[in-house]
Amino acid sequence: MAPCRSHAAGCVVLAAMALALVAGAGCESTARARLWADTATPDGEFSLQRRQGACDGEQVAFELECDPGAVNYVVFGIAGDETVVNTPKVEGRYRWTHVFRCGPRPKVYEVYAVPYLIRGKCDYIYDKGEDKWYHYPGHAETPDVPTAREQRIQITCYHVEIKMRFAARGGTPKRLELSLTRDSGERTVIPQRRVAEIEKPGFLLTGPDALDQCEVTYVPRAGEVGRAGKTLAELAIEHADGSVERLRQSLETP
Repeated sequence: MAPCRSHAAGCVVLAAMALALVAGAGCESTARARLWADTATPDGEFSLQRRQGACDGEQVAFELECDPGAVNYVVFGIAGDETVVNTPKVEGRYRWTHVFRCGPRPKVYEVYAVPYLIRGKCDYIYDKGEDKWYHYPGHAETPDVPTAREQRIQITCYHVEIKMRFAARGGTPKRLELSLTRDSGERTVIPQRRVAEIEKPGFLLTGPDALDQCEVTYVPRAGEVGRAGKTLAELAIEHADGSVERLRQSLETP
């Protein structure tokens, strides 16, 4: 992304027009803004829902919709880690994406966005070496002005795990097939991996143990489970004795 400083030179007319708006309100936020995210609906459409969910490893897109006549750039952030977007996706809509991570327990993130008007030079600078934005206003410069109130969306990042236990019939199963089916009908077949193949994707079979019990475990990746609603996990088992069994587990999006 190009540094915000290079964008300021092309915004003289815009700044002059919006400056009167901000100054007339005593530098208070006056413009309208709305923050959208694309992970609340099964089809990936953007939503204004205040609370949304994301599977561990999922990339979520955010868009701040704001008055194109009163913004030079938008700051998106999480817990002070901020990114500047100075080019709209379309007029009045600034887009930013982020990949969410969590451990075995869900993790809650507060995503915020604020549109700004440049009053001299941009208050943010970009460090190419660190690939990071820093808030670094000049001492002799007039501070940039937020032109709308901060908008927020809460993202709960969640971890989904499949565990299915079954009794072995005559020894190790001949064949296993694990599939995930979303509410939309889209079906994904998950390959099986060996215990030693840690880096490979796929489900793991352990057993039969001393009690002739087997267990299949798998942690779905982002994109394999539905962004909203339920995902059905189905395990088809062809046992050693030739019999067939099907197990099902419903995975719900928080």
